[in-house]
Amino acid sequence: MNVQKRLMFQQIIKQHSLGALVFWRPDELVLALGYMPQWGLSFLVYTRDDAPVLFVPELEPDDILPGNIEIRKFPWGNINCADPWKDLFSQLKDLIGKRGLNKYPVSFIKNIGGTAPCRMSGEQPHLPYDLIEQLLGLSDSGFNDVTNDLLKLYLYKNEEDVRCLKLVHEVAAMAIQTFYNNLKVGNSEAIIASAIEMEVQTMTGKNGAHFAKAWPLIQSGVNAAFGGRFNRTTGRILEESEMIMLEMSVCVNGYWADITHTGQTSVVSDHQKKIFNTVFEAQQLAISMMKPGVKMGEVDAAARTYIDKAGFGHLYNHALGHHVGFRYHDPGPTLSPGSVGVLEEGMLLTVEPGIYGMEINGGVRIEDNVLITADGCLVLSDYPKWLSI
Repeated sequence: MNVQKRLMFQQIIKQHSLGALVFWRPDELVLALGYMPQWGLSFLVYTRDDAPVLFVPELEPDDILPGNIEIRKFPWGNINCADPWKDLFSQLKDLIGKRGLNKYPVSFIKNIGGTAPCRMSGEQPHLPYDLIEQLLGLSDSGFNDVTNDLLKLYLYKNEEDVRCLKLVHEVAAMAIQTFYNNLKVGNSEAIIASAIEMEVQTMTGKNGAHFAKAWPLIQSGVNAAFGGRFNRTTGRILEESEMIMLEMSVCVNGYWADITHTGQTSVVSDHQKKIFNTVFEAQQLAISMMKPGVKMGEVDAAARTYIDKAGFGHLYNHALGHHVGFRYHDPGPTLSPGSVGVLEEGMLLTVEPGIYGMEINGGVRIEDNVLITADGCLVLSDYPKWLSI
């Protein structure tokens, strides 16, 4: 287990006199162990005595399990076991009891929703309906809600996280190139999206990527007018002289990038170019301000004011950015109007101004992922971002 993560967990346990922290969401397990579960049914119990145990279902593939941590299995998927969850909860309580941790409460994030998918992302994991109730009874001393401190863990990416996130962005770069290569009159939005999905999926097994998927959403021409409200891919056919927007999440080994680019099929009008350049310049202005100590609301205001002065302020209807990395959208304060959050080293945020609407018959958004460093920032998604490349 990463030393920095151990220290962060120990600090929370000590500060709140806890017996253990329990993590089970896929993004929590990536955050804690760099481990992306297959079934989404694994449970990490980080104990007060600094001897964590990872409980996994019997069907979990052995070759994805993390090293340097004790692993115990429970019989989920075993057809000879009538109640694998009873077995798991018994093992969890036994661990707490035998370690003498019953005199301390345990803690975890109660909310089951708002999580990244596991490798079996076709459906939500089959968690038991009484999961929270069972976890609340793990310790004789009950539960202590330290959700705010646990959510703060998402705000900071350490050196190992950044190494993994750079790999995600290397894969995303290939997806971006595929996007531009397919901006051809006659192609449909769905064809472009499928080409990007294939490009990313074929990276599995290469350069340390044992899981690689992309969720590209393509909006062409007038469809992009709704890009500030929702993103989706349709079967619309691309036409001459129109702009196309790609909104894309990419997941590699459980780490996430969130990228948006806007391109063109063929030369667009001067008015369309003005919209694109306004968004690009607003984004670059915002990024130029990003360093430790700067208020998030001030970064948002700079981009928003720039777009407003260009005459498009009424067509920019969302926040400038959010945290990203352990999820498509990590929790935490956002780059938005009035935000009192302050940038700190180790944060990774999207910067994604946009202009959309039927008034301009389309939309433009440009989105990058920006890591806050000790004395400034580093754009992990620093790819060419012109209308054509």
